[in-house]
Amino acid sequence: MRRWLAAIVVVLALGLAQRAEVSGGSPFGVQGGLRFPLVPLLLDGRVYGGVGLEAMGGGVDLLLKLPLTDLYLGLGGFYGTGPALTLPQDARGHAGLRAVLGTWLNLPLPLLGVYVEVHPTLYLVPNTGFGVGGAVGVSVGL
Repeated sequence: MRRWLAAIVVVLALGLAQRAEVSGGSPFGVQGGLRFPLVPLLLDGRVYGGVGLEAMGGGVDLLLKLPLTDLYLGLGGFYGTGPALTLPQDARGHAGLRAVLGTWLNLPLPLLGVYVEVHPTLYLVPNTGFGVGGAVGVSVGL
C-alpha cells in the first residue's frame, strides 16, 4: 500500500509542478527538484533532493517572488545523511533552516531559466552553527 501511495504522490507532484530544477551548490552538491505555484505570481513551494561527496538528503522551501523584479526570497528546511556544503567548513551540520536569496538571470531562452541563490543557513544537528552557501541552477517549465 505504501508503494502505491508513494507512486500516486510522485505522479500528482509531476502533474502539478510548474518547473523542474537542477542546481549545483549548497546544501548537498547536486540537487534536483520541483517548484509548485502556491499563490500565483507571488508564492512558490519547492521540494528537492540532492547528493554530494559527503551527504545526500532533501528539503523544502517557500519562495516569495518580489513583484516587478526577478528577485525572490524564501525560508526552508533540509535534512541530510552527512554534513552539508557551507562556508565556514567547521559550522557544517546534517539538518537545519535556511534563507534563500535568489534571482533569475535574464536569458532569452523559451521555457528555460537560469538562477543564482545565496543560502544563509542555521545548522541545528548535530551542533548549532551558522554558515553561508550558494547555488546555480537551471529550471525548465512555465
